[in-house]
Amino acid sequence: MAYTRKDFGLELKEKIKKGEAQDAIGEWAYAMYYEHMLEIDDDFQDFLTDLNAMEGGPEFARSYEELDQIADRLIAGENVKLYP
Repeated sequence: MAYTRKDFGLELKEKIKKGEAQDAIGEWAYAMYYEHMLEIDDDFQDFLTDLNAMEGGPEFARSYEELDQIADRLIAGENVKLYP
């Protein structure tokens, strides 16, 4: 079964609830990209690698509120783009 945006969004919600550091969430996003890259579409791959930028330092971090909104959109099946 393919890894979906909803799957990622639900897992992201759990990480937010636990208060995981944004850089750790970025690292996890890349791990999910690497693990599922053959079964996810290009837009989802781009999203995961863009979210991985949070691993680069606090200047790239997204707030927990923003991450929660992103998770909601993913759970709804939206194609979320972090950068135009």
